[in-house]
Amino acid sequence: MRWFFLLLLAINVVIYISYRDVDLSLDSAVLAVSDDQNRILLLSETTSAEGESVRDAASLKEGASEVAAAGVAEEVNDLGCLLLGPYKSRDELRRDATLVVGAKMLAERYERSADFWVYLGPYPSFDSAANISAELRAKRIDNFIIRGGVLQNAISLGVFTTDERAAVHAKRLLKKNYQVAVKRVPKEGERYWLSYTGRAGTELYTAAELAMEKKTDNNKSLGKKSCNLIASHRELD
Repeated sequence: MRWFFLLLLAINVVIYISYRDVDLSLDSAVLAVSDDQNRILLLSETTSAEGESVRDAASLKEGASEVAAAGVAEEVNDLGCLLLGPYKSRDELRRDATLVVGAKMLAERYERSADFWVYLGPYPSFDSAANISAELRAKRIDNFIIRGGVLQNAISLGVFTTDERAAVHAKRLLKKNYQVAVKRVPKEGERYWLSYTGRAGTELYTAAELAMEKKTDNNKSLGKKSCNLIASHRELD
């Protein structure tokens, strides 16, 4: 019986030692051994180092993006926009455009002048307007029926170049009990420009500026304009 008891005791000792080694290996925070520095790295140190590496990489990427954006903004700010004109003739514009490498031909709509119309109506139909028109002619009041536009089937009683003259005529008709009105009607025109867009100070920009300066005259001038203003014009083919 004594040898059997000693055998059980020996088995218990072996099991205790085995479980103690396992606990020690689990509780240990050791991950690896560095060959070059011969020191032990802990898990907490490794996690912190990896976090710093990720943050450093993100900072570098963000810094690179900011530098790239600044470069684009600087390049846009360096753009210069030259505008020569206005030209009244497309043929003259095309001739000058051949002398400037990279130039564009632009067209711009503008208000050349305005007329002031004194009128009656508009009326529901052409026939009703025609009846009023005949009545006016019988009283020796010149008029004509407007056939289209926002004043279609209205009766024009005069077109004037200034609002003062139109107002005087309207007052005369009001005294005759005609409820007339005055409308400003703009008259649009089209003019043309030669433009060049490039980086100020470059060889091509300087050459374009010199070539365009030679084409200035009493009607056309060369100026450095806002690039947004130039972009609002219509480009010609």
